[in-house]
Amino acid sequence: MGRRRRKVLRVNRRSLPKVFACPRCGVVAIRITSQKDEASQDYITVVACGNTACKVRREFRFTSEKPDIDVYNTFVDDFVKAGATA
Repeated sequence: MGRRRRKVLRVNRRSLPKVFACPRCGVVAIRITSQKDEASQDYITVVACGNTACKVRREFRFTSEKPDIDVYNTFVDDFVKAGATA
């Protein structure tokens, strides 16, 4: 008689999303791209909706690189403050 083998528990680690929901059309199609500007040493971040009917696009400048979720939250705050027209 041998010992019973213990069942291996797997821990699923959740990661932050790469694609976000658009506040205008509701489709999960917001992508965030970032690149460093060599002249001013700022990070230019572009937030754009991939839905062809929506066409929401905003550019932000940050002095340091920010995670995508922080840029998305800044975008949504700016979008709501503007009155959701653009």
